[in-house]
Amino acid sequence: MAARSRGPILFLVPARGGSRRIPRKNLREVAGIPLVGHAVRTARLTAGQLPGGPHIVACSTDDAEIAAAARAWGAEIIDRPAHLATDKATSVDAVIHALDAVEASGRRPSALVLLQPTSPLTEPSDVVVALELFEGAAGRGVVSVMRTHPVAWHRARDLEGVLRDPPPSDAQLLLTGAFYICVTDAVRQTRSLAHPGATLGLEVPADRSVDIDEPSDLISAEQLAMARPVTPVPVGDRVIGQGPVFVIAEAGVNHNGDEQLAHRLIDAAAGAQADAVKFQTFDPVSLAATAAPLADYQRAAGETGDQRQMLARLALPDDAWPRLQAHAHERELAFLSTPFDDASARLLDGLGVPAFKVGSGELTNIPFLVRLARYGRPMLVSTGMADMVEVAAAVDAIRLAGNLRLALFHCVSAYPARVEYANLRAIATMRAAFGVPTGWSDHTPGTELPIAAAALGASMIEKHVTLDRTMPGPDHAASLEPDEFGALVAAVRASEAAIGSGRKVPVDSERPIARVARRSLHWRRSLPRGHAVIEDDLIALRPGIGLSPARLREFVGRTTARAVEAGTTVADEDFEAGA
Repeated sequence: MAARSRGPILFLVPARGGSRRIPRKNLREVAGIPLVGHAVRTARLTAGQLPGGPHIVACSTDDAEIAAAARAWGAEIIDRPAHLATDKATSVDAVIHALDAVEASGRRPSALVLLQPTSPLTEPSDVVVALELFEGAAGRGVVSVMRTHPVAWHRARDLEGVLRDPPPSDAQLLLTGAFYICVTDAVRQTRSLAHPGATLGLEVPADRSVDIDEPSDLISAEQLAMARPVTPVPVGDRVIGQGPVFVIAEAGVNHNGDEQLAHRLIDAAAGAQADAVKFQTFDPVSLAATAAPLADYQRAAGETGDQRQMLARLALPDDAWPRLQAHAHERELAFLSTPFDDASARLLDGLGVPAFKVGSGELTNIPFLVRLARYGRPMLVSTGMADMVEVAAAVDAIRLAGNLRLALFHCVSAYPARVEYANLRAIATMRAAFGVPTGWSDHTPGTELPIAAAALGASMIEKHVTLDRTMPGPDHAASLEPDEFGALVAAVRASEAAIGSGRKVPVDSERPIARVARRSLHWRRSLPRGHAVIEDDLIALRPGIGLSPARLREFVGRTTARAVEAGTTVADEDFEAGA
C-alpha cells in the first residue's frame, strides 16, 4: 500500500451487549476466541501492516464484560451510552459517537474501518486488499460482499405460507457487512456507511463471510474454522503439517552438563526411531537473575541453590554444539535446540539449524520472539502456561516480523503434568484459530497422551528422553527411557496409520470374512413352480454368498419361475420376470 499523507485510520469494532437471538453474542467463541476478540485481532493485524499511524483500534460497547474482553485483545474502549445500545439505534449513530470520542482525545482519523464482530472468519488480508482498493477510489467507500445464488432461485412467502416469485433483479452479490471502509467526513455528512452507485464492493469468499445472526451460524463458523487448511512448515527434509507426525526426542538438559552423555542421548533418540533430537542452548547469566528461585519440581528432583547455579551445572560449552549436530546428522536425526538468549540464537543460526524451538517460558517474551522471527527460520513454539490472548500475541508478533513459517505446541508446563489437565482438544482449537500445524509437548507420565494426541490430529509430538529416570537432574523423572521412547514412537506411528480417510468403506481383508459372517437369503422349504412367495418361505442363513436379506421385501408376493429346493440360496432367476 502506498504511503498515506492523511491522518490515522480508526479501526472500530461495534459490540453492544444486547442480542435478540444469541445471548451475550459478542462474547461467544469461535475457535477458542470470542467474537469481539476476532474483530479486534483482525484490526490490530491489519493496522500492523500499514504505513503511517499510529492507527487506532477501538471497541465501542455499553457492556463491561465485552469491554474487558476487547481490552484484553488489544483495543481501547469507547463507552457507548445506553441510548445508542438499543435495537433502534443505528450503526451510524454509534460510529459518529466513536468519532467524536476519538477526536475529543486530540486525534483526527481520516478514514474509518468498521469491523463487525459477527464476522469472525474475516482475514486481515481481506481488509488489507479492501484498503488498497479504497486508496485508489477517490473518496468512495468499500464494503465486503459475497457471491450468492441468483435472485431467480429465491422465493417470497405470503401470510398463508404460499411461495411467490420475488420481484425481478439481477443482483447476485450479498452485502455481508463484515467490514466497511469510509472517509470519516463522508460518514458525518451523509450519515451512511455505503452509498448505492458509489461504494465499491470487495468480494470475499463465502467460507470467510459467515455472519453470526442465529445459533446455527456459530456452529457453521466453528466447522469452517476447523476445516481451514494449515500452512505447512518445512523442517529439514520433512514438512510439518503434511505426512507423518514429527516426533521430537527432547534431550533437553538430561545430559547433566556432560557432552558424552549428550551424545549417548542422540544415540538413544536414533535407536527409538525419533525424527529429531532437541537440546537447550543458553547462557545462565543471560537467562536467570542472581538468586532466581528454583521451581518446586526442580527442588523435588534434588536440585539445590538457585536457578543460575543449577543452569551453570547444566550448560554445555559452545564448541560442543557442532559436534552434537554432526553426530545427530550421522544418525539421520534432525538437530534442534531451544535458544534462550540472543547469543545462543546466533550460535544455532550459525550452525544452520532447520528451525528454532521456542520454550513455553519465552511465549510472552515478545521482543525476543521478534528477534528470533527475523532470522527467517521456521519456529516451533510451545504454549504452556498461556491463554489464547497470549498465544495470539506471540503468533501475531512473529507474523508481523515477517515470519510465516510457524507451528505451535499445546503444552501443560507442570513436571509431571496431571493427565486430567491435558486438554488435548486445545490442539485442534489452536490449529483452527491460527491456521498453523499444532502438536503436543508432553510432560505427563507414560505414553498414553502422545498416542491420543496423534489420534486427534497432532502434527508434532515432543517428549523428554533420558538414559535413566533415577539420574540426578531436574527433568529425568518426567522423561522416558530409551525402550519406552521406542515403544512410544511405534505406538504413534500405529495411531496415525489408524486414523484413515474418514470414509466408511470395507477394506479388502474384510471381504472374505463377509462371505462367512454375513447371511444371504435361502429357501426355507421346497416350492413348486408358480408358487406365490410369502415371507415365511424365505430364511436368512450363512454364508453371505447370495442375495442380501435386506432385499427380502422385494421377493414377497413374487411368483416362482421354477421349482426350488429347501436350503438352497435364493437367486433372481428363481422368480418370474416382472411378477
